[in-house]
Amino acid sequence: MRPEWKHDVSIWFLAFIRRHLDVVGHCCLNVLTFERAMSLCVCAVKSKAKGFENVGLRGKAAIRAVKVRQHDSVLSKLHDVYIYALRLPLSTFVLITFSSPLILSILFTGFYLLDMEGFHVPEGAQPWWDGVVPGLVEKGIRIFIFSFSLSTNFGGATVEARSPCALLLANLNTLMAQLMFVFFSGAVFHRLSQPVEPVRWSMVALITDDQYAEAESRLPAHEAHKTYKSFLIRLNLVDPQQLILIECHFELVCQRFLTLPGQPTPFITGINLKLVRPRVSYLKYGLIIRHIIDETSPLFNMDIEALHNQDVSFLATVSALEKSSMQPVFSEMLYAVTDGDIMWDHQFDDQIITDNSGHLVFDFKALNKLRPLKAEKPVNGDGPETPQPKKTWQKTS
Repeated sequence: MRPEWKHDVSIWFLAFIRRHLDVVGHCCLNVLTFERAMSLCVCAVKSKAKGFENVGLRGKAAIRAVKVRQHDSVLSKLHDVYIYALRLPLSTFVLITFSSPLILSILFTGFYLLDMEGFHVPEGAQPWWDGVVPGLVEKGIRIFIFSFSLSTNFGGATVEARSPCALLLANLNTLMAQLMFVFFSGAVFHRLSQPVEPVRWSMVALITDDQYAEAESRLPAHEAHKTYKSFLIRLNLVDPQQLILIECHFELVCQRFLTLPGQPTPFITGINLKLVRPRVSYLKYGLIIRHIIDETSPLFNMDIEALHNQDVSFLATVSALEKSSMQPVFSEMLYAVTDGDIMWDHQFDDQIITDNSGHLVFDFKALNKLRPLKAEKPVNGDGPETPQPKKTWQKTS
């Protein structure tokens, strides 16, 4: 038996023992030792894998580099373009909406110029550029205006299509303009009915000591004087003053790449993390998604180096209904340890404050503002500065 296979067999033997001891309830293997051993196994198998393009990539780059091969029809590609247009930023969406008729007219103008003799200028048509530009350029301008009028469904062009080729192209131009109008009408209605991104996530997630976990540890059902760290993500609604979500369901998935011994390619494995509030019936302004890292958590006894070496990432999702339109809302956010999306021992700055008049104010701009545990001055979470994390988990008593 080769040495590397002996290493793989020993690792999987440890996994077999641990799985059965968990069932009996007498697990005596150290979790940290087991996780590090599994990470060594994964690294060894990944180094032997051949033909996989994403072995050298980590974090978000490895997940986004996965290619999907499928048979795409014309209708499926059109549907993908429609969904892509709905997810564009508002400024880009408006720019594409107003520039599409111009692009369509320029495209058909190129086909019209192949049969310039098929267009006729009616008698008595005297545009303002008569005598200013040469005759060939003048006719090209007339044809472009003719195509642009068909693309905008306006009409009023100073030329008429007479030849069969020009008439066929003119009808195709009109048909494409009508389809484009229907396409963008549905997209505009969808964009106006609800925001394309109703949820705004914090740029970073936190692994830190949490006041909620400390308060919960004082309850009678918990072991006295034992506190844990928490995994925190903050989200806000895009329009906190008017937007309301109902029947919200939150999920937080811890995922990473794994490669089984003898398999050429890795796969993405994930496990759902237990949340304090996985469901909310009524949501306004925003909230904090919280996972307490206790003995039942897969992250328990794992330090930042272990998370980084195993290329762990966290996928947060929310699905809900918008109250006024009752349309479904879904949003997701990916946090990767390798990309620096996880901050250690920081806290979110307060968003609910009291102004000088004594009124409560929700500060939407403070979504990404952080502060260290022992500092008072807030820092911006999406800035270039990255705090040095602690190397191990701290469990106080």
